[in-house]
Amino acid sequence: MPRCSIVIDLGFGDSGKGLTTDYLASQSPSSSLVIRFSGGHQVGHTVTTEEISHTFSNFGSGTFRGVPTFYTEHTTIFPPAILLEGKYLEKYHPQLIFHPHTMVTTAYDIAYNRAIEKQNQHGSCGLGFGATIERNRQEVYFFAQDLPFEWVVKERLKSIKNYYQKLIDALGNKVKQLYKKELETYHQDDYVQCCQSIEAFYGVKSFSEIQDSYDHFIFEGSQGIMLDTKHGFHPHTTWSNTTSKNAIELLVDHFGNAQSADLYYVTRCYQTRHGNGPMSSTPEVQLQNHEKEANVTNEFQGEFRTTALDPELLNYALTCDKHYHHNLPIRKKLIITCLDQLPSFSVESILSSIRENFESVLGSYGPNSSQIKHIYTT
Repeated sequence: MPRCSIVIDLGFGDSGKGLTTDYLASQSPSSSLVIRFSGGHQVGHTVTTEEISHTFSNFGSGTFRGVPTFYTEHTTIFPPAILLEGKYLEKYHPQLIFHPHTMVTTAYDIAYNRAIEKQNQHGSCGLGFGATIERNRQEVYFFAQDLPFEWVVKERLKSIKNYYQKLIDALGNKVKQLYKKELETYHQDDYVQCCQSIEAFYGVKSFSEIQDSYDHFIFEGSQGIMLDTKHGFHPHTTWSNTTSKNAIELLVDHFGNAQSADLYYVTRCYQTRHGNGPMSSTPEVQLQNHEKEANVTNEFQGEFRTTALDPELLNYALTCDKHYHHNLPIRKKLIITCLDQLPSFSVESILSSIRENFESVLGSYGPNSSQIKHIYTT
């Protein structure tokens, strides 16, 4: 069985999954594959090298290492965003592999998401991820395998347009006007063209077709366990399993077990939350070296908040996740990021408060994965 590494955020997101994925990809880039098993193009995973700092949304965080990215059927993609980011990253030869049933986001999904968000303010990114998931649950489909077929794409778009028109008509004039305004940003012909133009960046294959081609699978999680559809706090949750659930199921289905898996739990040394929703009431923190923070306030997501780390929330997140692999001999590791930003943070104190045994503990002391150091090993 190949080596498998699973990267999971213990908080509300923004913990350093991109940094961790880049660190793992650096170990054997020529034989590695990054797997996106939750979320979609709404993620923002920042990777910093000596040459560049980039926030990955559509491509995996191993891209600077030449590592391709596989999207499972639990994820979503948005062709215009792939085209834009793909051209920006062209010198790195970014490559995507889509499961045939990877779900495709459209302008209609985004417009509906934004119109509803302006009414309810749940803390959404406003990029149509949840709307895409819900539409597919209603059996109004659009898949990655459809993208090369222009006529099929146009027919899919017609069905999706009609689906949302019925929803909007039932919500009243205010939402209808918001939806119409958001939709004016996109043109269907441009979207169809994008579906054809991204052909150079991707291939469509099932995991079974590629599983023998790599020796190291790096599962790059999205958001955090505290935003999980089951374990977060409604309505401020994502339409996704942000635990290790999807990754573990893929390993068991294709390899029969997950005994070679290393589970990397990631947390900053302080608590963060980007957008609306509850946050543990811990003291404020005085940070340094954080001038290049990638999370900024936007129209839909709200402000980026920081307070002291709450060990009980770490214990809660670990408790939620362990049920997905409780009978498997997985090696658990902890990565504490941003240690250079909070010199007063005590690693020993937080470890004594966590009710979990880790094989090793690592810490990052800067934005570059070369600044990740081993702190503790059993």
